[in-house]
Amino acid sequence: MEVRRLSVFIYYSLVTLTTLGYGDITSVTPLARNLAASEAVMGQLYIAILVARLVGMHIVHAARDDEERGS
Repeated sequence: MEVRRLSVFIYYSLVTLTTLGYGDITSVTPLARNLAASEAVMGQLYIAILVARLVGMHIVHAARDDEERGS
């Protein structure tokens, strides 16, 4: 029984993180709804921060390459 329950939790977590939607499973308790909402927000923030970091690194490297070419 525990393996089945764990697989449902993992599935629910992945559906939340990927913002796929809840067509087949929904949270019943307020705690579960709050955790799902928090996880969805954290997932979006993770993507936004990752992209911002990658863009920042690209800008720094591009500026460094321009300085090396100009010197």
